[in-house]
Amino acid sequence: MSNITFKQYRNIDLGIFSVLLIISESVTTLATNSWFAEQPIAISTTLLFICMVMMRWNLFALLPAMLGGIVFCVASGASAEQYLIYIVGNCAALLSMLWFKAFGKDGIRKSSFKTFLFVACAYLSMQVGRWLISLFFGADLRTLLVYLGTDIISLLFAVVLILLMKNTDGMFEDQKAYLFRLQREREAQQMQPPALEYDD
Repeated sequence: MSNITFKQYRNIDLGIFSVLLIISESVTTLATNSWFAEQPIAISTTLLFICMVMMRWNLFALLPAMLGGIVFCVASGASAEQYLIYIVGNCAALLSMLWFKAFGKDGIRKSSFKTFLFVACAYLSMQVGRWLISLFFGADLRTLLVYLGTDIISLLFAVVLILLMKNTDGMFEDQKAYLFRLQREREAQQMQPPALEYDD
């Protein structure tokens, strides 16, 4: 951070996550459509990236939410209605940010149960968001059950990876708080007196 501004750091970070999302979502969508074409299964990395960016950058998670919807629709040859359903519906996942008020980001990060709750709520909100948009195109309650059922592997995928990644310093953490913490740690190290050396 010594040679770049905080805004530049954030933009680089979001850019990296966006590229990873585009690649992974394209691969998983194409693979699912090829290998499980006859099965009601969807495997997506969008939820994972939404939750990661929510923790790191708050409302900037709208970027992976919309981008994930676009990539999924392009890769699966979706209709115009599906573009609207997935792009707008995915944004409802950000309702899970309400848990930041209840537990705090550190509280979620340090507790596996609260991490699961955070991701699961993002998943449920996203599926309900998609369903609400789909109501304008003639959907019913069964459509919500289809969304919840077909995308369950994506929830498991996101939970497992986030539980693993949150043990990596700074990965699943608010980035402003993370950078301030690193700065405090460096300053504390600089203030420590040098170790004494004793002659034999």
